[in-house]
Amino acid sequence: MSITTQVIVLFGVVLVGALCRRLRYFTDETIRGTTQLVVHVTLPCLTVYNMQRPFSMDVLVNFLITLGLSSVVILFGLGLALLLFRKRPHSRMAVLANLEGFSNCGFMGYPIILAINPDWMIYAVAYNIAFTCISWTIGVSLYQGRQNIRLRRVLLNPNVIAAAIGIAFFCLNFTIPAVPAQVLSLIGGLTTPLSMLLIGTRVSGIHLRDFRDPDYHTAALLRLLVLPLVAFGALSLLPLDPAVAQTVFLLTAMPAGTMTAMQAELYGGDTTFAARAIAYSTLLSLVSVPLMSLLLV
Repeated sequence: MSITTQVIVLFGVVLVGALCRRLRYFTDETIRGTTQLVVHVTLPCLTVYNMQRPFSMDVLVNFLITLGLSSVVILFGLGLALLLFRKRPHSRMAVLANLEGFSNCGFMGYPIILAINPDWMIYAVAYNIAFTCISWTIGVSLYQGRQNIRLRRVLLNPNVIAAAIGIAFFCLNFTIPAVPAQVLSLIGGLTTPLSMLLIGTRVSGIHLRDFRDPDYHTAALLRLLVLPLVAFGALSLLPLDPAVAQTVFLLTAMPAGTMTAMQAELYGGDTTFAARAIAYSTLLSLVSVPLMSLLLV
């Protein structure tokens, strides 16, 4: 199955999620509960399980390279947005910067990377570490300054903890015993269908009349096309392992991350704009991500 076909299949699950929301199988309460389940249970299990591989110095070096490249890509997105949207009200500008800097590399990115090549998951974890560290430091500081920075949130994030455990096991060449490994596999395997169903609930009920503000379209264009294409061009110039380059590119091509809406609520950003912009970019990603994946064929 080609990469594009795999991506389309995953988005078929998104459409099922949208239908389930329409039929009220997904209520607000079940969406919140399922989101907590994915963030705090299935994603960490998936992370630890998929980092189970024999130690290799080449893989460790590529992991660190991915971490560095991901940080550069995220910071570039933040900086570009701050430059382009500098005349917007502060509450709107902070949201726009976060929309461009932080993609949905976990909920949507992990399932797509897993479908394409499970061996790339270790590099997806590196991208997610960069995402978490920057979003809870520089990302939140854009709203009201340095007083919002919470290093504790970074260190206690379940997925950062899972990544640390996975890296430790990898470096120590420790193999999880068969029974707990099977438990991790079964629970982690829920991540892909649950994540894609949840994304479907987000795009359900979108009304195009809500997106008359041109900032919605500009933000989506930058997030889904401009930033991925810039990343693709820059990465193609570097002597990188294809797995590293393709992982960073694909995760950069994901729509805006849901974390932006939560942080806007916590720190005084334009919450309505954030929620709608995330939903809008997620809807458009049903077309843009399969198109971006054609570059990898």
